[in-house]
Amino acid sequence: MSKRKKSSNKHAPQVLSRTSVPTALPLSVLAGVAIIVIVVFLAYFPSINGGFVLDDDLMMTENNNIKSSDGLYRFWCTDKEQDYWPMTYCTFWLEWRMWDRCPTGYHVTNLSLHIVETLMIWLVLRRLSIPGAFLAAVIFAVHPVNVESVAWIAQRKNTMAMLFFLLSILCYLNDFTSSCRDKAQSSRHTPCADLAHGVCGLLSGRWYWLSLFAFALAMLSKGSVAVLPVLLIGIVWWLRPLTKWDLVRTAPFFAVAAALAGVNVWFQTHGTDLVFRAATFTERLLGAGGATWFYLYKAFLPVDLYFVYPMWHIQAEKLLWWLPLSAASIVTAVLWRYRKGWSRPFLFAWGFFCVALVPVVGFTDVGFMRFSLVADRYQHIAVIAVIALVASGWKVWHRRMHGGTYWAGTAVVVMAVGSLILLTRQQNGIYRDEFTLYYATLEKNNECWMVHNNLGYLLAQPGKRKNISAAIDHFRLAVQFNPKYAEAQNNLGNLLQNDGKLDEGIEHLQQALRLKPNYPDAHYSLGSVLLKKGRLKEAIEHYQRAVELKPDYIEVYISLSLVYADQHQSSEALAAAQKALELAQSKNQTALAKQIEDWLKSYRAGMSDHSNTRPSK
Repeated sequence: MSKRKKSSNKHAPQVLSRTSVPTALPLSVLAGVAIIVIVVFLAYFPSINGGFVLDDDLMMTENNNIKSSDGLYRFWCTDKEQDYWPMTYCTFWLEWRMWDRCPTGYHVTNLSLHIVETLMIWLVLRRLSIPGAFLAAVIFAVHPVNVESVAWIAQRKNTMAMLFFLLSILCYLNDFTSSCRDKAQSSRHTPCADLAHGVCGLLSGRWYWLSLFAFALAMLSKGSVAVLPVLLIGIVWWLRPLTKWDLVRTAPFFAVAAALAGVNVWFQTHGTDLVFRAATFTERLLGAGGATWFYLYKAFLPVDLYFVYPMWHIQAEKLLWWLPLSAASIVTAVLWRYRKGWSRPFLFAWGFFCVALVPVVGFTDVGFMRFSLVADRYQHIAVIAVIALVASGWKVWHRRMHGGTYWAGTAVVVMAVGSLILLTRQQNGIYRDEFTLYYATLEKNNECWMVHNNLGYLLAQPGKRKNISAAIDHFRLAVQFNPKYAEAQNNLGNLLQNDGKLDEGIEHLQQALRLKPNYPDAHYSLGSVLLKKGRLKEAIEHYQRAVELKPDYIEVYISLSLVYADQHQSSEALAAAQKALELAQSKNQTALAKQIEDWLKSYRAGMSDHSNTRPSK
């Protein structure tokens, strides 16, 4: 064997031998599982009492597909949802029949999924012969950047996708790792250098196909796991030198990733002209460089976490924005240069971290990037690499220590884990309810126009903390920070007209329609205020336009029926009311359907005063 060949392979055998973790006794495994369960409950117990927040209504509580008996069919075989993530929606569909509107059950499920994914991280790291696998799993379990993925019910998609993502890796490792080690221990040749000989299998074997199936389920839970094929290649590189057959083995994974990613993009973009973000490729590249260091910073120092971080305004002409990208490029180049020596574990962790972030650093847009380019939940997968690197470094150092230094190192880890538990408990607290979440967000990021709008909407609702004046103030701030926010313009105009400020309300509603002409809610609101101004013809036109854009808009049909009744247009009034009744019945809105039926009976009976039995809008 040549001297050069010895040099190029000297690190791989060390990884397999020196860092190999011995098979744990069953009692040790049970103790480890118990510790993980305990620390997760210590860190996340406050989340169990949390409520529904933000997108929970769109994904679940107000989602008719979740409530429908044929919801499973709709998730899998129709385009009724904004995203094609049927695995995640199916869990909500099943739980709705168990918990209904009780958030505790959903939180317990999220917590259980987090425990399982933590245990799987422990298992994956052990299979990769990475020291400190258990410590890494414990740190991941209580790391504060994971709070969004666990405490926010709608982020079930993160934990679901992670679960199948890790299962896919485990099955892939089961397909060849054991035989590779046996080959390496019984031969002087490079382990599994020729997959064509079938030592590790090629495209055969149940574990391989189970891995591919698990990956498909991960993609059907959330599309951000599409980078798994690249990560699999990196994992194989960590275990042994790559061959051309590794590309062959991962080709079906790339095909699944491309196909389902394409489906997701179509679901998110079809039927809408909404532009999430207008940015050049250079701006996106600079943003990706900045986001990489941002997430790395939060992974090492998870303090001062925001629900919505301030929006970045990337300026390519400023040198400052080029520094993060330049630094990332230099780090990558240095680690690659010394990949056969000291940098091997650092390159593996850095590569995993960066690749896992690719779907969420701004090259492709998601809806939330209208409000912020970064979010803690975006590094749910990537943070594993950072944690594993730190835990393995500590473990290697700790093995060499004796006496007081050994115990001091242990104490430091215990205190670090305890600190993370406290930080995670504190972060869980802001998800108690929507008011708590929104006020906590505005305390740190007062220019978050989306939260101002949502808080204003809550304050305008009866039965909660109704405060019309405060609601108007928040809507004004929302349009001040983002004058192009059509939803806030509509909400402000609607509330102003209800408060008697008709002319100002019309101004904001017209602005909403200039920004978003096909906005049914704004047409409905403008129709209502024009009706108050006595501009009957214009009001009816806006009502009719609203139901053209949204055929199941019950409130508009009710308003039309009342307007036509007041104008003694009996056939039109009856037709509109009948349509409203059919919609109310189809949506199982029993109380509203009863009101409409009573009004129809009274109207048909020729009662002169219909207002006493008018259905509420």
